[in-house]
Amino acid sequence: MSHNQKPILFLASWYPTPQNNNHGIFIKNHALALSKFLPVIVVYAYSSNNANQTTIKKNKQGNFEEWILEYKKVGSTISLISSLIKYKRFKKAYATLLNELKTNHISINAIQLNTVFPAAIVLPLFKNHFKVPHSIVEHWSGYLPEDGNYKGFLQTYFTEKAVASASKLFYVSEKQKNAMLDNGLNGDYELIYNVVNTSVFYENKNNKSQKPLLLHVSSLVEKEKNINGTLNVIQKLQKANYQFDFLIVGGQETTISKYKQKVNELGLISVTFVGEKTQLEVATYMQQAHALILFSNYEGMPVVVLEALATGLPVFASKVGQLPNLITDDLGKLVSVGDENEMTNYLADFLDGKIIFDSQKMIDFVSKNASQEIVGKKLADFYTAVCSSTNLVNSTN
Repeated sequence: MSHNQKPILFLASWYPTPQNNNHGIFIKNHALALSKFLPVIVVYAYSSNNANQTTIKKNKQGNFEEWILEYKKVGSTISLISSLIKYKRFKKAYATLLNELKTNHISINAIQLNTVFPAAIVLPLFKNHFKVPHSIVEHWSGYLPEDGNYKGFLQTYFTEKAVASASKLFYVSEKQKNAMLDNGLNGDYELIYNVVNTSVFYENKNNKSQKPLLLHVSSLVEKEKNINGTLNVIQKLQKANYQFDFLIVGGQETTISKYKQKVNELGLISVTFVGEKTQLEVATYMQQAHALILFSNYEGMPVVVLEALATGLPVFASKVGQLPNLITDDLGKLVSVGDENEMTNYLADFLDGKIIFDSQKMIDFVSKNASQEIVGKKLADFYTAVCSSTNLVNSTN
C-alpha cells in the first residue's frame, strides 16, 4: 500500500466515547477493518456535561485515526430555543473538526456516512470542501414500522438529501432495506456484515463455566430487546426445575434497577446484572457461557450475535432483522417474535442435551463473512473502484 494514499473519511452519528465505550462500536469496527487496506480518519463530535471547553482528541494507530471532539451539552429543557442551540452547537462542533482537517492540509478520497442521522446535517460541509463522493452504512432500525422513529422534518429532510446523492447504500438487514425503500429512500443497496474482532472474540473452552450459563448482552432497551419477555422465559425454565445461571450484560443503572425489581417479582434465582462492560470483558463472558439469548422485538444485524458465534456460542433469538438469513440450525435456533413458549422449549431441549451444536461451524461462519479481513476488503474494493472512476471523470473534464 502506498503511503501517499488519501484516507477515507468516516463521518459518524454514533461512536464510542469515554462515557459509553460500546456506543456505535460497530462503526469503529468497520473503520478498523477498512484501515487494514486503506487509511481511515474518523471524525466524531459529541456533547457532554463534563466538557468545559471544546477539545479535539486525536488517536492514531497505523492507518487508523480518530479525531474526537467533546463539547458542552445543552441543558435538558425541551423547548424550541433549546433545540436551536443544540443544532447550532452540533454544526459548530463539526465545523471545528473540518477546520482542523483544513489546518492539517488533509485531503481525502471519499466520505463514509455511518448511520445517516444526525451526521447527515453536516455532510454538506464536508462535501462542499472536499468535492468527493460519499457512501452510507446504515445501522439504524428506526425505519422499521416496529420502531417508527423515522419522522420529523429535520431527520427526513437531511436523510433524503444524503441518500439521494450517495454512491452506495450499505445496509445490515433485508427488513431494514425494505423499510427504507418503503420510506422512498431509493438507491444502490448492498448488504454488509458487521465486523467481529476475532483477536478478542474467540473460543476458549478452558474458560467454560461448569454450571450451564445463559447470557444476554444488549442495551436493555425494553421496546427493542424485550427483557421482560426474556425474564418470563427464565421463570418458565426455573419452574420446570432447570438449573442454570443467567447473566445480563449492559444497560444503565436506572434501567438495571427496574429489571432487578422484575426479577424479584418473578421469584427468579441465579440472575446477575453486571452493567456495561468492555469488549474484552464481554468476550470473556461469552467464552464462559453456553448460549446467548436475544429475544428481541426487532433488530438489524446485531453484532453481539456475530461475536457470540466467533466464540463458539450458539444463539437463541427471535426471527428479526437479518437473523432469519443468518442463523441456521448449525448456529442456533430462532423463534417467532414474542413466543415465550417456543423459546422456552428450545432452551429446555438445549439444557437437556437434545440439541447439540458444533462450535467450529460457528467460528468458520464468522471467519468467512464477518472478519476484519473479509469486510475490510469489501469496503476497500468498493472505494478503490469509486475513486478510480471519480478520478477518470475528473481527468476528462
